[in-house]
Amino acid sequence: MEREKRHIGLAVNKTSKLIHRYMGRIAAIKYADEMTGTHAWILNYLYSHKDEAIFQRDIEKKLGIRRSSATGLLQMMERNGLIYREPVPYDARLKRIVMTEAAISLRDSIEKEIDAFERQISRGFSQEELDQLFYLLEKVRNNLNEENEVTV
Repeated sequence: MEREKRHIGLAVNKTSKLIHRYMGRIAAIKYADEMTGTHAWILNYLYSHKDEAIFQRDIEKKLGIRRSSATGLLQMMERNGLIYREPVPYDARLKRIVMTEAAISLRDSIEKEIDAFERQISRGFSQEELDQLFYLLEKVRNNLNEENEVTV
């Protein structure tokens, strides 16, 4: 019997859905009204760069999302009192993204749960295997980015 053809896209999609489901179960996220796993990643990024001016384009690049998606995410985070936008003195068009005190207080528990998630998802992998996984995923992203550049 012929071996069934495997599809990278399907495998990555199924893995992404499992990750999304897991992130939705994080206690700190469930506790906060209308906070998503993506919001947790954004807060973690903002906190780890708290001494820098972070703008929407930085979030877009970090998460690999389009401007419209980032706008929606950040607007929801503003409505939910997790962030606010603050003008910068050197360019009136730019507004840096700042975490609120409420977000900072949630952040420690979110970080602990993200760390636990990362330990679970990488369980059984050697450092070499993790390095290879990141390398291969980057190759997939680059292939897809090249395709988007050609067709857009």
